[in-house]
Amino acid sequence: MSPNTLTDAPSELYFAYAGARPDFDRLDVKAVHADELLGRPAALTIIGESHYVGLPSLGFHELCSCRPLSAEPTHETPLSVGVEREFRFRGDRIDATTTVTGRPLNAFSDPDEATVAYRFAPDAWTTISVGATGYETYHTYPEHGLALHTETRLTARGSPAQSERLGDPTRNATENQP
Repeated sequence: MSPNTLTDAPSELYFAYAGARPDFDRLDVKAVHADELLGRPAALTIIGESHYVGLPSLGFHELCSCRPLSAEPTHETPLSVGVEREFRFRGDRIDATTTVTGRPLNAFSDPDEATVAYRFAPDAWTTISVGATGYETYHTYPEHGLALHTETRLTARGSPAQSERLGDPTRNATENQP
């Protein structure tokens, strides 16, 4: 994830949302963790370029990479402190909103608190933390002095009572993390 020289350092992080799983044979898989999101099986995967989160039963697949993605549409985020972006995915069975915030490197949470974490180099981490209504990630780039934080909120399409319950912020275990 974090190259050894500044000339090779990435300058953007790319996000793609799709209804089908990416070809894992083309990815450098570092860590895989099976979990649940919205009460359904989820795959949390850290790849050599960043991460993948999938909820196959809801047709949700997020791929994030510091290398350009061939998927359409792709959302790009500059790797800099102070950047803020929001992306939305609307599928047949799920809606997702991802908020991206560029924070100083020292804002990075303890990787031991994450659901899955991978250390690429000193101070270069990718972590994924599961909450009741979605997940959060950190991607650290010491060459930029950056801890890029993402927060993805998921809403399954269904009855109004289910949507209200899934969107209740008091049920989000990750809300209290710094």
